[in-house]
Amino acid sequence: MKVKIGTRGSKLARLQARKVAEKLRKSDRGLEAEMVVIETSGDRGKRKGTGVFVREINRAVHKREVDIGVHSLKDLPTELPEDVVLASFPERLTPNDVLVSSDGKSFRELSPGAVIGTGSPRRRSEISHLRSDLEFKGIRGNVDTRIKKVEGGGEYDALVTSMAALERLGFRERADYEFSFREVVPAAGQGTLGVVARKNDEAMDLLSSIDDESISRASICERAFLRELGLGCKSGAGAIAEA
Repeated sequence: MKVKIGTRGSKLARLQARKVAEKLRKSDRGLEAEMVVIETSGDRGKRKGTGVFVREINRAVHKREVDIGVHSLKDLPTELPEDVVLASFPERLTPNDVLVSSDGKSFRELSPGAVIGTGSPRRRSEISHLRSDLEFKGIRGNVDTRIKKVEGGGEYDALVTSMAALERLGFRERADYEFSFREVVPAAGQGTLGVVARKNDEAMDLLSSIDDESISRASICERAFLRELGLGCKSGAGAIAEA
């Protein structure tokens, strides 16, 4: 059996897609997995609205151009295209938000007026509640690019990202401070891989073999919280569940 896996082209996205491919191959030794890189609206710099990093991949699944799509679950809107469903939650790494500073300072050691790079309304709201003396500035690029911008000095004193992203990229040691859930509640689904497929497609059975039941329950609960409040994946709300 051959499965086409839709993914963004960033280093992190390709690592995530390869992780899913590895799990599928272990589940089915005869499986052949092909990566299909799909450019999204978000990759082209068009970041207004929800789902900008997933829309084109989900559309490719719907149009049968690929069999499955691998996403960072936190980027996936609570409403999906007709006949496209979340079929598997195979992995969740550390969901906490972390601080990466330019000079190794911890969160409490940052100077008043320090500039924090983040484009997330949730992170800005929660962190400014902890320290109102900090400034925030949007920062573009993939996670590895953002880290280089902070290390370069000048424009940013630190950035906030997820520990899971650092773990997947092999940069865990770059975290200078890990926020507890009491300090900063992560985005719903943060750290989780979400794999979409077409309803009733044969890929559904294959994906069920790599689904983690406890991760699935927690992720569905977090997404249900956003849906119940009528919020999207870019809202200022966070959610964390344990199953």
